[in-house]
Amino acid sequence: MHLPSYEIIEKADDFSEYKFISTGPNGDILKILSFDKVFIDSLYNLSLVDQLPNGTMSDTHFSNNNDIRKIMATIVEAMIDYTNNFPERMIFFQGSDEEGRRISLYQRAISNYLFILEKEFDIYGIRNDGTEEKFVSGQEYGAILAKRK
Repeated sequence: MHLPSYEIIEKADDFSEYKFISTGPNGDILKILSFDKVFIDSLYNLSLVDQLPNGTMSDTHFSNNNDIRKIMATIVEAMIDYTNNFPERMIFFQGSDEEGRRISLYQRAISNYLFILEKEFDIYGIRNDGTEEKFVSGQEYGAILAKRK
């Protein structure tokens, strides 16, 4: 992928965690991207948290640092690195806020870069009723699933 992204400043030895710093009008914000096993052996949840000024971590904080494209490109690069090491693992993610703003943001980003993502991944949307379908731009999903090609 050849989009501007942040440098990964730290990566766990087992590839379960990637750290980078978002920079923008609201300052430097440490972001931690992690891949955590869920109830199915080959399924891993992708989560992104911000370190807040008081040192706590939040997966609902909106940093509004005007760098969402760069953040999304960084996430995709981490996904590629992760699945290079674990090609059999599927990556699952959904929004952490009840209003659905995060999943909407993820869906827009995926729609914008689907032509790039589809080179590396099969992308599926999971509807709120649990049905899975090939990701379609403009559709609303409750979660996203990515499988390495």
